[in-house]
Amino acid sequence: MNHIKRSAKPRIKRTNTFIVSVVITAVIVSGCWNPFSPDTGDKPPPPQYHNPVDSAYKVLENLEYAYISRDIGHYLNCFRDDFEFHLLEVDWNDYNDDGILDKYWGLDQEEAFHILMFNNVSSIDLTLDGIQQSPWTGDPTGQSYQLPRTFDLKVYTDEAQSSGFRASGSALFICRPDTNTGEWYIWQWWDQSDT
Repeated sequence: MNHIKRSAKPRIKRTNTFIVSVVITAVIVSGCWNPFSPDTGDKPPPPQYHNPVDSAYKVLENLEYAYISRDIGHYLNCFRDDFEFHLLEVDWNDYNDDGILDKYWGLDQEEAFHILMFNNVSSIDLTLDGIQQSPWTGDPTGQSYQLPRTFDLKVYTDEAQSSGFRASGSALFICRPDTNTGEWYIWQWWDQSDT
């Protein structure tokens, strides 16, 4: 009987060594996967931003990705430095406190609004629908394209996605390539929603 106990100990030790070896091998082969802290699948995979942004539609897809991931850096990369967000008449206001009624705002105000939103909500879902694009006659250089889109924006203020805000409507994006790099940016964004 003592003989059986002695032979069982080395077998248990070999089994434990084998299991530890398998786990270590699995960790090495899988890179970052940790079998002791498995991914619960709650987080969606990170978006695959277009790079380079060599078409007008790609900058709008990057805009969607940046909203959903609440990534202010990627969001701002969608715009030209001289960007303008054109408001509906009911939304005209003095947004920068300079005493002048604002019919549109620039990149600084766009950045400030979105930093505030991205940092204070639980999640965002944005869908832009449409495939049309055509040259925009408002640009004398002929380089800009207009891309009309319908949008559906859901902003959730809690993890359960039971409260928040929703906006839907139409927008016109005027996109233009950079003359040096050829990458496309949003130059103007016109809110065309029904009030």
